[in-house]
Amino acid sequence: MQRSEISAMHKKIAGMRFIAELSLIANCKPSDLELALTLIADLANTGPQIEAEDEIFYAAE
Repeated sequence: MQRSEISAMHKKIAGMRFIAELSLIANCKPSDLELALTLIADLANTGPQIEAEDEIFYAAE
């Protein structure tokens, strides 16, 4: 695994943890908790999104 892939995975996991902790702390209604779990599931099922700035932009000569 490359460093950029690991960084992208850490960002995804951090987002999932943030949603989970926020929804638990806020004492959400069951429907809001279900929405939070849906967001977490959607994040977990997305493919790795590596920031490809280096592939898009290049130094002009």
